[in-house]
Amino acid sequence: MKSLLLFLILLLSSANAGCQESYTEQMSGSSEHPGTLITVNKQYPNSPIDGYNLYVPNSCNQDSKKYPVLVFLQGGRGVGGNVDRVLQWGLPYLILNDNSLDTELDKLQRDTFIVIMPHIRNGEFFDGEQAMRDIISEVIKRTNADSKRIYLTGLSRGGYGSWGLASKMTDVFAAAAPICGGGRGIVDYTAIAQLPLWVTHNTGDEIVSYEASQRIVDRLKREQDVNFHTTSTIAKANYMQWDHIFTSGKSDSHDAWTEMYSNANFYKWLLRHEK
Repeated sequence: MKSLLLFLILLLSSANAGCQESYTEQMSGSSEHPGTLITVNKQYPNSPIDGYNLYVPNSCNQDSKKYPVLVFLQGGRGVGGNVDRVLQWGLPYLILNDNSLDTELDKLQRDTFIVIMPHIRNGEFFDGEQAMRDIISEVIKRTNADSKRIYLTGLSRGGYGSWGLASKMTDVFAAAAPICGGGRGIVDYTAIAQLPLWVTHNTGDEIVSYEASQRIVDRLKREQDVNFHTTSTIAKANYMQWDHIFTSGKSDSHDAWTEMYSNANFYKWLLRHEK
């Protein structure tokens, strides 16, 4: 815990007069859970982002190796309210509501990645590029994060955010995995075509139309000559051979993320890539 305390001290000492910040450690780094969660409330100028949650595996504080970073963007249900509201669904829920490290999946979820989970008070994640860059920079400076292995994923509104931020921050992200989102925030298809992408969307989605993802994939194929490996399930994806994957789940559910985040293939695909 010494390194974690130092991390908190450094965070507090770095606060500048132009920002209001507060830091809350919500989960002790003890044997009760294999990681520590810190919630950061911070106002970023001209940005919808008003803070973030940071999950740090306990082992990250115990060795000197570099840890990959996974940025997770929540859906619309997490917008507004407290910064830690985003922890109730998706990837954060899977990480925080179990303390097991028994299986390969357990270790990949809870003891492999530093996880950044930003929160928006309103608007769209893809309008928060500078804040996102600032957050990632803060984490890199104060943990043993690997700046060459930073990954982006998000669901629903966070899926839109993943597409948009990935197109603006190809210098930062080594791979992106947008889930049931759309291309409203994409500013550069040529840039995003250079990133490894795993796109996931259920064909019968009644919240965000499947065609929202299909149109992006088709445009990348047509204009950027990107060849996607297509699958119907995460488990069937040839993740070791393909940098671009499009999984079309045969379901009417908006929830295409539980299958994605509950399969070790997803995390192992991410780890194949670095800048």
